[in-house]
Amino acid sequence: MTRYNTKSGVARWGFWMTCVWFLVYFLITQALLPALALLGFAWQADLPLSIGTVRHLADDTQLLIQISLVVNLLSLPLIALMVFSKKGSSWRDYMAWRRVSIWRVIGWCMLCMFAVYLTGVVHQLLGWPESDFMAKMALVGSPVVLILTVAVAAPIFEELVFRGFMYSGFERSLGAVPAVLLTSAIFAMMHVQYNHYELLHIFVLGLVLAWARMRTQSLWTPIAMHAVNNGLAIMTVLAIAK
Repeated sequence: MTRYNTKSGVARWGFWMTCVWFLVYFLITQALLPALALLGFAWQADLPLSIGTVRHLADDTQLLIQISLVVNLLSLPLIALMVFSKKGSSWRDYMAWRRVSIWRVIGWCMLCMFAVYLTGVVHQLLGWPESDFMAKMALVGSPVVLILTVAVAAPIFEELVFRGFMYSGFERSLGAVPAVLLTSAIFAMMHVQYNHYELLHIFVLGLVLAWARMRTQSLWTPIAMHAVNNGLAIMTVLAIAK
């Protein structure tokens, strides 16, 4: 089994510490920071600082899009801590922060779009229902903020966590193929805003992204693929919403 960058001197967390750090990341970025942001908005709007207010504001899609962008940006120091807390680690080796040929990136982006297209065809043929999550986002707020959040920030920060930090740690302990499968499954499960049929699409997308990370040994490849996928999706939804 091929292993990515297993040469001596490359320090990475193993399976269990990778899981622990991911749990910390999840709790901070999916619970603590959003709750603090919502409470900050409530305080600014002179609303009661209570759990009920937070729950009410959490139904505001436009506000959640803005908070998501802010939380992504604030998560960068945490991701850096997750990497550099491992003694002897380097960002370049841990996160596969390496240059890659533009032609390879274009080829992988085309493969990604083809895989997404095929899963969409299967979805339609089987008559599976679609969620209206993306459509709701397109109907509220600024298209610029939406594009920055969905097509720029989300691909960068999700890839740093899943195909960067998590893949590297799982690959060290389990090998490349199990790391591809496991990170793709967790990546899909994190997208709870979609129905369980669409989670299969996201799992397939995760497989292609992780495969690209494994084959090119560069995180820039899945970042570009993810950005193209999300960009096309959000532009399509915005065009339909008009």
